[in-house]
Amino acid sequence: MRQLLMVSSALLFATPVCAAHWNVDPVTSKLMFQGEQSGETFEGSFPKFSSTIDFDEAKPEEASIHIAITMASVQVDGKDRMDALPTDDWFAVKKFPFAEFTSTLVQKTGEHQFNAIGKLTIRGVMKEITLPFTLKNVGKSTTATGEVTLRRNAFAIGQGRWASDEWIKYPVTVSFEIHASAQ
Repeated sequence: MRQLLMVSSALLFATPVCAAHWNVDPVTSKLMFQGEQSGETFEGSFPKFSSTIDFDEAKPEEASIHIAITMASVQVDGKDRMDALPTDDWFAVKKFPFAEFTSTLVQKTGEHQFNAIGKLTIRGVMKEITLPFTLKNVGKSTTATGEVTLRRNAFAIGQGRWASDEWIKYPVTVSFEIHASAQ
């Protein structure tokens, strides 16, 4: 009996504590991007994305972040851009309906500041990226904000006559504001 209690106690204490699951508010959360075409800045967003986030600020090494972006939900200023982005020259949304980010490691970099290192896949091209973010806690609600600059050509975004950066520059800034509550 004593051995059973010792084994049970060992299993109880060996069980890892899981990070808190975040319930993301899809209505107030935002995923945006900004680029440059012919010397002028343009902005867009992806209003449809899903997320699975397990994160505890005190234990970032236990975090797990997965974001799936519905590429056909793209919204951008300008009718020509709106018509072009879903096509095969750009996001090819019929062939690649989702872009995905999956964390492999989350590191604390400062007070309420972190880096999520992980795999980003767009148009079937996977690259490791570092996604810096900051947390702001108000009561039971948390807001995560951050941005990263990606090179669209690294993900084969912009084919044919759009493959160069003559008209549309390669750097694209992606930013986010995620509103969530821990479960």
